[in-house]
Amino acid sequence: MAGKGGVLVSHPGRQHSHQAATALEHAGMLAAYWSGVPSRESQLDWLPGWIRDRLPRYAPVNLPDHRARWFPIAVALRRVGRAMPTAAEQAIDFLACRAFDRQVARGLVRASASTVVACEISALDTFRVAKTLGMTTVLDAASVHYAVQDRVTPVAEARWLHKRILGVKHAEIDLADHVLTVSEMARAGYVAAKLDASRVHAVALGADTQLFVPGNPASDDHNRPFTFLFVGATIYRKGIDLLLEAFGAVAKRYPERVRLVVVGPRGDSHGLLARSISGALSVRPAVAQPELPEIYQGADCFVLPSRHDSFGMTVIEAMACGLPAIVSEMVGAREAIEQEQCGWVVPLADTRTLTERMAWCVENRAALAAMRPAARAAAERYDWAHYGERLAEVMTHIAGRSD
Repeated sequence: MAGKGGVLVSHPGRQHSHQAATALEHAGMLAAYWSGVPSRESQLDWLPGWIRDRLPRYAPVNLPDHRARWFPIAVALRRVGRAMPTAAEQAIDFLACRAFDRQVARGLVRASASTVVACEISALDTFRVAKTLGMTTVLDAASVHYAVQDRVTPVAEARWLHKRILGVKHAEIDLADHVLTVSEMARAGYVAAKLDASRVHAVALGADTQLFVPGNPASDDHNRPFTFLFVGATIYRKGIDLLLEAFGAVAKRYPERVRLVVVGPRGDSHGLLARSISGALSVRPAVAQPELPEIYQGADCFVLPSRHDSFGMTVIEAMACGLPAIVSEMVGAREAIEQEQCGWVVPLADTRTLTERMAWCVENRAALAAMRPAARAAAERYDWAHYGERLAEVMTHIAGRSD
């Protein structure tokens, strides 16, 4: 594929796009990586220091400088949006994605690529131009299909904005030759929406299994409270309300014996934490990734009862640290969990089952600790190296079909 121009990866932020770019570079398939946040230190050289100091800080991506390009429009608009009320911030975030998309589209004519991978909501204009240039279009579907989202969670933004977003997503899917999802669960949603199954490919995400490693098992200390851990934004979609309800029942059953640690940015359901069992609940803001392993290592069980989570990278991070996990059936990383071997998959919004699983963990601390090696082994199958190999395999298949 490199001889034909290779793959251009574009993304208005970062998410897992830098992992895709570095994997394709390693496979000799990358034409370019265009992003909405800086990916190389050299991209910041032209900026005054006072501006550089105010930009979001990301680790440099391991790519040659000539492969990487930064479009500042997205980060500039999002910075404006953060100072606005929630409704305005959501609208500005949408505009940031659309502005980034238009900039990428204008640059495609000069890009030496035969295939473009673009993120949802930031792919419409890119795909329209790509089609005129004879390029293969691949949609990076970071979330589940919008029909699945609307079925299991209420609309999070204003109705007019939601309608605009759905219109863009629908048009992008129509223009996409192929769709990349981040789990088999997410792929199933696209296939259920009547997409040709041969066009939809699951490439499971991963975690840094060199950074996230087991520590000294906290569960060996039976004198301290049993610790459940949630890492993520405190939002309705992540099921924080479901977790608090289930944990409340467990805490009443085992007073003074359990605690819940919540780590992550404030979200739409953060107010529920204040009304929870204060003595048994510890809340921390989002922390830098290097600080997370110690937090995982200090817990006994990880819980993520999301209403929909296309993958759920924190599940793999936790398991890599040796934590058995309890997740809902709507978490894509459920595929890493061998039922009752390294965790459990529970029905969506079934707080009774969630409560009983959590209670079992408290009652069977030694048995839960014995699951730690299996959790680590399962996570090792989802490291970034495996992600890169799978992505290269899928992109090679797509290139072969496009010849």
